Amino acid sequence: MVMSPLKTSSLSRQALAWRAAFWVGMVLMAALAGYLNGWGRVDKALMDQIATLGTHDAPDDVVIVAIDDRSVAALGRWPWRRKVHAEFLRQVTPAQPRAIAMDLLFSEADAEHPEDDWALASAMQSAACVVLPMQAVGADGGAAAVALPQPGFLQAAFGVGHGHLDTDDDGVVRGVYLEEGSGVMAWRHWVLTLLMAGGEGGKTVLAPTTGQAQTSGAWWRDSYTLIPYGVAPGRFQQVSYIDVLEGRVPSESLRGRYLLVGVTALGLGMAFPTPLAGPDGLMPGVEIAAQLLDGVRRGEVVRTAKPWENALFCALPMLLAALMLYRLPPRAGFWSLLGLMGLTVVMAWWMRMGPGIHFAPLAALVSLVLVYPLWTWVRLEAVVGYLAREFQELQRHDRLFVAPATSRLPTGDVLDRHMQAMAGAVHQLQTLQRFVHESLDSLADAVLVTDEKGRVLFGNAAAARQLGASISVLLDQPLDALLSQHLTLPDRSPLPPLSGADQPELATWPVRDAQQNDLLLKCVARRGMDGRSQGLIVSLVDLSAVQKVQRQREETLRFLSHDMRAPQSAILTLLELHRLESGGDQALAERIAAHARRTLALADNFVQLTRAQSDAYERQLIDLKDVVVDAADRYWDEARARQVDIVTALPVAAAWCLGDRELLTRAVGNLIENALKYGPRGEPVEVRLCLAGEAPEGRVRLSVIDRGPGIALEDQPRLFEQFKRLGNKARTRGAGLGLSFVQAVVHGHQGSVRVISAEGQGTEFCIDLPGAEAPPDSLPPEA
Repeated sequence: MVMSPLKTSSLSRQALAWRAAFWVGMVLMAALAGYLNGWGRVDKALMDQIATLGTHDAPDDVVIVAIDDRSVAALGRWPWRRKVHAEFLRQVTPAQPRAIAMDLLFSEADAEHPEDDWALASAMQSAACVVLPMQAVGADGGAAAVALPQPGFLQAAFGVGHGHLDTDDDGVVRGVYLEEGSGVMAWRHWVLTLLMAGGEGGKTVLAPTTGQAQTSGAWWRDSYTLIPYGVAPGRFQQVSYIDVLEGRVPSESLRGRYLLVGVTALGLGMAFPTPLAGPDGLMPGVEIAAQLLDGVRRGEVVRTAKPWENALFCALPMLLAALMLYRLPPRAGFWSLLGLMGLTVVMAWWMRMGPGIHFAPLAALVSLVLVYPLWTWVRLEAVVGYLAREFQELQRHDRLFVAPATSRLPTGDVLDRHMQAMAGAVHQLQTLQRFVHESLDSLADAVLVTDEKGRVLFGNAAAARQLGASISVLLDQPLDALLSQHLTLPDRSPLPPLSGADQPELATWPVRDAQQNDLLLKCVARRGMDGRSQGLIVSLVDLSAVQKVQRQREETLRFLSHDMRAPQSAILTLLELHRLESGGDQALAERIAAHARRTLALADNFVQLTRAQSDAYERQLIDLKDVVVDAADRYWDEARARQVDIVTALPVAAAWCLGDRELLTRAVGNLIENALKYGPRGEPVEVRLCLAGEAPEGRVRLSVIDRGPGIALEDQPRLFEQFKRLGNKARTRGAGLGLSFVQAVVHGHQGSVRVISAEGQGTEFCIDLPGAEAPPDSLPPEA
């Protein structure tokens, strides 16, 4: 069974539609999951891991002054008296630090030791670069109560900023709002105020606005940014508060640096879960502030991708997966899909570290994980279904290569049964392949099959014998080089190239081999179901037997046309001389002459029939009206002798036809002669000619009608056989070749001839010939 190109195209369009629908669905699924921010906590945990890939060394000018366990043990229970902090500031001020941030809340006055507040304010005034935090109590819930440092501290400090951290729903601190406020009052994060104190206020660019996250109270937040955790936990320079206080830290290690004073002691509860948590799973708040400070100074303010941006980020890998899995084989597609997953992770990391956009890549990764088994299932289902349908179609329409029936029923699950059906189909294909090879090997003609590059893919046994080499030697040989070694054109010139870009669709060449045997080289283009060239099918036909028959035919024709006709013509000439010179037995001479004329006519008719059956036509554009007139004129004398009129009914316009005028005239004349022979005396013979308007479209019809005795229905099928004479044989003395000649001429002109007759109702012979366009010079002039 051969599948038609139309059916193949229909299946391809259907498969393409299903695949397109599948990939559109997968891309939309990935985009929707990305738009909804993927899988929430899982996505955030994944990005936490990705963030660890981008760590760098801690800056040299940021020092954390840690209120650690050792300091608490040395100075006593927390909180300490404020004179301790005043002494700390008096100790570090001579070292000239760049700025000092004290992540300690001084919102209430010390009622027991009011002199401590004065001492601390004085120390801040002397340092001139101290930044203090403020706090909005209840900012996440009801009405917020703002807790600012004492007025004395506000006047002595360089500035104040909020120190709030934003905790996600999983309890991890990943970002902060750089601006918060109540009503018209606004505070920046104290890290930005610290940069201003250090003379780097130009770097405190706020993150793009994300809209105010206003709570039930009047507190609002804006400019959310993810904290760019770029330094591994514990890598910032850190000194103990007690060491600085007691002067054990050299001034050079503090000069020109940002000092971040904060609690790191675990028992004081100032540590939080972060993406880059330390060994204990928590990071002190002061170290989180140091991470934010480092990121802002580097310009690494990170924002969360907008929903449409995240949807696009998740959809792009799926589009790439569609291209790769559609084009690549399964194994290469699998490895490319793994590479695409790695590329997605790298792109998410790069977008965070480069442009500063935090994407949620898990939706894309999960989609890529799902798409391979789903796509494999779709393709497997399509392949198995297609093979099953084609297998059933093959068994229904092809009885030659159907696999032999067995008593064993299909077993296993659906896939096993499909595989068994596929095994049967493969068996049939193998049987077909063997059948084709055996069929080609059984041919007497040499056959070679090539690929699109002109190299031999197959050769049968006859080709091996003709070219004098085994089939294994012929394979992969260039066709042109192979044939040029053994064949030439009849004039001994080399063969034209067969393979290449201009491969012939169908071509033949007479050639000769090394033994000077005449062969016919046939070349046919081999094309696939899509119409593209896949190579050539070349065959070599031995013409020796054909040429022998042709020579015998030519000798027979020469014998009939010359060796047999010449003696008959001589006999007729001698009889005519005998009649003129003597008064002998004229009756005997007439009988001899009649036999000689009959023999001569037989030879002439046979020669003409042979010519009509050949392809040696001299075609030209002729008017069939002239053919009818010429044929009628040839038999005018015979018609007068029989007292019969030849009536011609011709159209006014010319009836153009492309053909051999002499053969057509003789064919019409044969029909007129038959009508004269079989028609009664005195009854006319009618010849009609009609154009396409009356005849079948695009053809010309010529009819010869007599009023004779008609032809019996049982005799009509044998009318055009050679040497068949029907009716009154005493009345007809022909050889039975006239109607055979008519049929051969009409068929040679791609026409048809038929007879319409019944006994006692006369006979009509109808010839239909293809019409032709009139020559330009025959058209009537325009009015």
